[in-house]
Amino acid sequence: MIEAVVSSAAGGACAGSAALLYYSEKLPGLQKITNKLHTDRAQAILIATASAAVVATPAGAWWNETVNSIDEWAVDLVGAWTGLLITGVPALFVAVIFVNDLVTRKVEHRTRILGAILPVLASTIPGPIGQGVQSVLGWVVTNVSKLVAGAFGLA
Repeated sequence: MIEAVVSSAAGGACAGSAALLYYSEKLPGLQKITNKLHTDRAQAILIATASAAVVATPAGAWWNETVNSIDEWAVDLVGAWTGLLITGVPALFVAVIFVNDLVTRKVEHRTRILGAILPVLASTIPGPIGQGVQSVLGWVVTNVSKLVAGAFGLA
């Protein structure tokens, strides 16, 4: 699960690193280097990891409980597929667009925003699809978190 994979300190280090990379892209002398190093992709992944740290906080747990309660209420009211339609389809759409932007190297501000909301939305996808998305995302953010935490001496 995403909820327990990233500490707040590592999340803060990821957010700071993403901001540093973003502003270093703007410097004229470093623009060629940052382009070769694919810092735009790194920023999107670092932002997603920092966002996963928010999911690990009590606020993230509250959000997950609230959405799951609404989802259960809607399932009881309308039917079993409602939960997937209400929370799953938007989250899967965000995941597909985010991955597509990373693969095609079309990283824009939209991709960075999607990276920020992806862990939050992924934690609300019901059923085995949600567990699959969360486990893949959890693996990615865990490894990125370990790398960044190690770089900053937080491990």
